[in-house]
Amino acid sequence: MSEVFDLLNHNKINYAVLRNYENLLDDQIYMTGHGDVDLICDDSLKLAKVIGAMPQDFHTKKEKHDGVHFSINIKNNAVSLDLRYIGDRYYCSKWQTEMLNRRVIFNSFYVLGKEDYFYTLVYHAIYQKPILTEEYRNRLIGMAKNLSLNIVNNKPKDFIILLESYMKKNHYVYQYPKDKYVPFNSTFVQDKSLLNFCFDDYYKNKLFHLKVSAIDKLVSIKHFIENNLTKKQL
Repeated sequence: MSEVFDLLNHNKINYAVLRNYENLLDDQIYMTGHGDVDLICDDSLKLAKVIGAMPQDFHTKKEKHDGVHFSINIKNNAVSLDLRYIGDRYYCSKWQTEMLNRRVIFNSFYVLGKEDYFYTLVYHAIYQKPILTEEYRNRLIGMAKNLSLNIVNNKPKDFIILLESYMKKNHYVYQYPKDKYVPFNSTFVQDKSLLNFCFDDYYKNKLFHLKVSAIDKLVSIKHFIENNLTKKQL
């Protein structure tokens, strides 16, 4: 990965690692439970070309790639890269532009500044995941303390209040992402004026995740029936 970052830096690519970057220069680059490297950049196709990253087949439909999901071969291992870019609505464009402007060096590569890291992680952990996991909760508690932020009960709502205050101050908004594989749990939004609602984006996102939930449910039922049949046969 150090060679990857050297290429990006040498070619003056505007990027930053979004999160989970502590082990990126080690042989075991992934943090436990996180199976890809997440970056934000202003041009994902340009970044991918510079480092020789290839589009993932699963995310290529009718020879059209989504511009986000790539992989690169490092020491005979395929490393997954999620290249978020300005305008993909993973975060709003204003925030994406400004977080790149505020990026900082960590070891030999660029990461988000402390405030952006904390608030983007709140956004990711609550709105783009099914639940706020204990791992993320504990990390956010520690990060909030380092920023001298007051968290009352360490509940999702406490983090959301801090996030929305930060978003209002900086004129950021919530959006449904272009990447349909990323959910957006809009029910957690406290201040609805911050939600840049688009019915088409909402419909596509919700329809896809309803299908995923239905398939998961059917698979669970199938396994339940198969297990019961096996027990009866025994």
